[in-house]
Amino acid sequence: MEYIYSFINKKQNILNFCLITFIGFCLHYSNASSQDIYDQEWINQVVISCEQLEHDYAIYRDRGDAKAFANIFTKDGEWGRPNGIIKGREAIEEYINNSNNNSLPEVHMQLTTTIQIKPIDKLTATGVSYAVVLEAPIQDGLPVTLLGFQVASESRSIYKLTDEGWKIDKRAYTTLFVDPD
Repeated sequence: MEYIYSFINKKQNILNFCLITFIGFCLHYSNASSQDIYDQEWINQVVISCEQLEHDYAIYRDRGDAKAFANIFTKDGEWGRPNGIIKGREAIEEYINNSNNNSLPEVHMQLTTTIQIKPIDKLTATGVSYAVVLEAPIQDGLPVTLLGFQVASESRSIYKLTDEGWKIDKRAYTTLFVDPD
């Protein structure tokens, strides 16, 4: 009889061990996969949010909407230009307003061609984007005659998550190609 009880206890111990191992295995991998899904969802959301900033950058700049354009930057955001760095929303808005007050009205179009966003941590991401910028004075209305392109550039940005959502904190601008005229 003792032999039977011993056999049953051994089988029960083996079954308990297998059951505990199976439950632990399931819990481990269900937590890992849900964590991976959460991280991938978070990464996707960061990328989408920062890509939208890049699209807003082009649209607001093209429209000359100084306030909306400045608002895609953090309050103390830096916008690197070929002639220096413009720091803060107010200064960025003023720069756009001044560029809108040229003696001849012009049409401006920034064609953003490539955007790559890389989340760094929960509050920071980096990105690179390329753009071709077309500009021409409006003399006889639209459409204007374009003789060549204005500039092709690369921008490298640092994005920050703020209380207002994702914003551009720093943007460095590098001219790659210019119109020969």
